[in-house]
Amino acid sequence: MSSSSKAHPSRFLRLLEKAEGARTVREFKGFAKHAYKAFAATYSLLLILAVLVDVSTSMLRGGFLLAILTLVFLRFPATPHAPRDRPSAVDFVLIVLTVLAFGNFIVDYQNMAWRAGTATMRDLVFGTIAIALVLEACRRTMSVVLPILALFILVYALLGQFLPSGVLAHQGFGFSQVIGDSYASTNGIFGFVAYVFIAYVMLFIIMGALFEQFGAGRFFIDLPVALTARYRGGPAKAAVVASGMFGMISGSAVANTVATGTFTIPLMKKMGFRPEVAGAVEAASSTGGMFMPPVMGAGAFLMAEMLRVPYANIIKIALVPAVLYFFSVLLMVHFEAGRAGLGVMPKSLRPAIAGILREGWFYLLPLAVLFVALFEGYTPSFAAFWTIVSFVALMFTRYAMIGQLRRFLPALYNGLARGAENSLIVGVTAGPVGIIVGTALLTGVAFRFSEIVMTQTHGMVWLALLLVLFATFILGMGITVTADYLILALLAVPALGELGVPLIAAHFVVFWFSQSSNVTPPVCIAAFAGAGIAGAQPYRTGFNAMRFSSFLYLMPFMFVYTPMLMPDGFNSVVIYSWVLLFLAAVPYAAGIIGYLIAPLATWERVVLVAAGCGMAFPGHYSDAVGVVVFLAMLARQWVVLRRTRFQHTAR
Repeated sequence: MSSSSKAHPSRFLRLLEKAEGARTVREFKGFAKHAYKAFAATYSLLLILAVLVDVSTSMLRGGFLLAILTLVFLRFPATPHAPRDRPSAVDFVLIVLTVLAFGNFIVDYQNMAWRAGTATMRDLVFGTIAIALVLEACRRTMSVVLPILALFILVYALLGQFLPSGVLAHQGFGFSQVIGDSYASTNGIFGFVAYVFIAYVMLFIIMGALFEQFGAGRFFIDLPVALTARYRGGPAKAAVVASGMFGMISGSAVANTVATGTFTIPLMKKMGFRPEVAGAVEAASSTGGMFMPPVMGAGAFLMAEMLRVPYANIIKIALVPAVLYFFSVLLMVHFEAGRAGLGVMPKSLRPAIAGILREGWFYLLPLAVLFVALFEGYTPSFAAFWTIVSFVALMFTRYAMIGQLRRFLPALYNGLARGAENSLIVGVTAGPVGIIVGTALLTGVAFRFSEIVMTQTHGMVWLALLLVLFATFILGMGITVTADYLILALLAVPALGELGVPLIAAHFVVFWFSQSSNVTPPVCIAAFAGAGIAGAQPYRTGFNAMRFSSFLYLMPFMFVYTPMLMPDGFNSVVIYSWVLLFLAAVPYAAGIIGYLIAPLATWERVVLVAAGCGMAFPGHYSDAVGVVVFLAMLARQWVVLRRTRFQHTAR
């Protein structure tokens, strides 16, 4: 376990809960603490072992949601006045109802499948209870927004025939049909969202927790700090690189911010970065971790499932855009350090690269196993399973070699329990999002949305992209980025497809836009976490995070208007596009920050941003103009800098 986790266990949870919108969690003591931890660790272990066993659909999906909801009702109090050290009587009642409702699905699913479309009174009773339970669990861990959206679409399904004639009106469905589709089938609560979470997402969350528990997280932070320490603004550049490396094993921007920021933000402040800038750099970098293969958050696994393509294909396509984003943030950090006149880290504070590699190089081996397994064609679940097995075996060997084998089992136990804990906020969205997806398909609104977009945008793709950005921004104010992505993937991707956008590009557009809520005020959750560590004003940090991550808002347009996602395969046109896009990031970053090799005037900043945008989008003329303008501005800056230095020397 990293030292930060030992030093600040409650601080980590506090920041994570606050940033994710979660309610205060209970802190168990004595027997309750051990019982909860044992249940959580067992849940993680069973999920790992389920990869090797042929488990029925009802057992896998019903058991998963039963365990998730039970953990939530134990861990999260219903109100601020509920007991904080033990579950209340209400919680135990809800747990009993959870066992009954989801246990009924497990044991009676075969009969439900045979009588599809004709729900019995037993189905209706347990179905109503199950819907209420998943919405309540989601309210406890997040906010009321997602449950309200799910309730709204259920009411829409029931009352659609009373709407005025138009695009959204439909024939209406009876209570029996709506509840039956949401509960007594694999279309709603137990639909493909739950399946993807079980088969892919949860295993990677557990894998990340084990990595962090055994110290890999600290290695992925210390190594970038050592690599960048000798350069200007080194700690901030370390935050960028560390967030990219940590993002390879973490699927949460907020967890990334807290885990890496605990080390990098104090270093940045010590080097002279303002607190709101230090917090913003970490938040912008950690948001990029959501784009970095192989673990790109739950949305990427959902994307692969919806597109019916191997997850390895998603990784191949996502790698260059992720590196480009990190490159843009790294440039902005470099220019910010120059603008602030910051130097390099003193030698006394620089960790030795050789020592860090000597002590932690083996943490890279399981990642190699993961990449090889994915590119050899294994499913993400098998790849994650063998990565976990190889990592646990490696840690067992390491502990045995250093004579500390007695510490291995407690660390493994704690890592499994932490994996279950980390999965709650993501896992609890499976039910409400499943209801939304299933009901949207039942009523046909998912298909009518394309007509609305076509009508409102008059067939203009760029306007449709702005509409999607606005929609993801609004939804991101109250739901997780995964739920945000999935809802818009259901509604907006078909609409973009109707406009001629390739489906893979449309999914990437929605996936990237959905991450903007991490750094976009008023609900910039990763920025708030960074501000908490930096001791900075939250909204100042948020607006700075928006500035450092601003390339994120341009990338989706590049997915549509350039061949960077390799729609026709890897060729010379793709290489040319990549080169221009990386080059375009330089003037763009300089213009956003206000510094190239010397401070920039306002008009110079505008010109550089325009030059970067011109280079980013296809067209040899715009590329040439952008390059010429950038070189001209660079030459002008060099002349101004030489003149300033000469005048200073003359004095």
